Amino acid sequence: MLALVAACGGGGSGAQIVPVTLTITTTTMPDGVVGTAYNSTVAVNGGSGALTFSISAGSLPAGLALNASSGAVTGTPTATGTSNFTMMVVDSGTPQRSDTQTLSIDITDPLIITTAALPGTAVGAAYNQTVVATGGTAPLTFSISNGNLPAGLSLSAAGVITGAATAAATSQTFTVRVADSSSPQLADTQVLTIVVALEIATTSLPDATGGIFYSHTLQAQGGLPPYVNWARTAGSMPAGIADPVAATGVISGTPDPVCTAATSTFTARVSDSAAPPASDSQSGLRITVNPGDALDITTAVLPSGVVGTAYSAIVSAAGGVPPYSFATSGALPSQLGPIDAATGEIAGTPDTVETRTFDVIVTDVCATTDTQTLSITINPVSLGRNDTIANATPLPLGNATFAASISPSGDPNTTLAPDEDYYQITTQGPLRITIDINAQVNGSPLDSVIEFVDVNGVQLNACVSPAFSSACEHDDEVLGEELDSRLQIQVNGATTFYVHVVDFRGDARPDLLYNIVMTIEN
Repeated sequence: MLALVAACGGGGSGAQIVPVTLTITTTTMPDGVVGTAYNSTVAVNGGSGALTFSISAGSLPAGLALNASSGAVTGTPTATGTSNFTMMVVDSGTPQRSDTQTLSIDITDPLIITTAALPGTAVGAAYNQTVVATGGTAPLTFSISNGNLPAGLSLSAAGVITGAATAAATSQTFTVRVADSSSPQLADTQVLTIVVALEIATTSLPDATGGIFYSHTLQAQGGLPPYVNWARTAGSMPAGIADPVAATGVISGTPDPVCTAATSTFTARVSDSAAPPASDSQSGLRITVNPGDALDITTAVLPSGVVGTAYSAIVSAAGGVPPYSFATSGALPSQLGPIDAATGEIAGTPDTVETRTFDVIVTDVCATTDTQTLSITINPVSLGRNDTIANATPLPLGNATFAASISPSGDPNTTLAPDEDYYQITTQGPLRITIDINAQVNGSPLDSVIEFVDVNGVQLNACVSPAFSSACEHDDEVLGEELDSRLQIQVNGATTFYVHVVDFRGDARPDLLYNIVMTIEN
């Protein structure tokens, strides 16, 4: 058949006949896979009427057939290989037209990862395993499409897994994908697992100190976290330190004090979260408990006391192994002690102004000792000021020392107007009472003068041994040498009288300190 095409030009008209051609435009055929349905149609251009396709040379792969009317090649390949053939197409026009095209179809086996499982590994162990795939068209390319390999391992494009699991590595499940070079491309995936062996990574434990809180966490590696069911399966823990906590592996507690280093050996076990769980044990774990700080008396100074006032002080110790036992060497102040052996308390009501130095010895259960030299000063009772008989300070009757102070003559006035101190003494029967004013002997500049008076301020006349019939007044204990004063009175029955103390000097100075020492004789 001829096509007529009209053309104009050159002042004339006419028709040009253009021949119709028939061309196979398909130049390549897709690859096929054994056992997989195949369907590809050969494309043509031109021609007229019905087309008829045929194989003019060679043959199609086994299992495939050509549809002569449509040019479709369909079927399910049954064998691998490359089939070369010549495709011919003929139309039904007049004159009849035809075309041929040399083609080929590659049939491959299905691309399948045949590796179904991979061996496990351990932290630090070298690993080298190949993921195997069959079928497809080489070269094949492998990759991880989901999940991760254990830390330290990697997958090459050729499907080789290499490396060494690091301490952070744990069991991992992942997906390997393989793709070939065919068109269309074939691919396959396989879920695989590499188990990293569960191991207790802790092989040694730090020492503990008796009496000091201890805490350490057992460590595991590999396996499938979280790690659970930590336990001690053999041996023993040091007294005071508990078994590992099941959920965390923490070992903690305050070990009992020890006299000498003591070591406890035990076996620990742990499980992971795999199903079924893996477990590992570590034997020969040791905790050594060492003695704590050396026994030491920590008290360096003891408080002072006051005559007639209850006293209590604790000597403290630390270190060593309690309980402690306390003792003293040397004399304690009068009426204090003995020291409480269990508590270290020194208690009592002192009756004498004095300073005593002594040793305190502490002993622990290990028979270790420590010694500390200490002192206790007992001060006199402070009586304060009392300027008139009306506000005289009562002195308790007895052998005692009292602390006092007095303003000197002229202070605070510029004229001679000395401070005066009055003390009240009450007796219930015959007594001989001595009052000694001590100032100079203690370093105070007071030049004291004392007298005994009645409630009206009238001086008494029952002083001075042996007659006790002299005026009750005294200035210097040793004339010209000792400026303290001392006076003794004989009381023949129940009575109340007053001790009157003044400063003989007339210059202004700060308050002067002195002691009143009372001595009683029946």
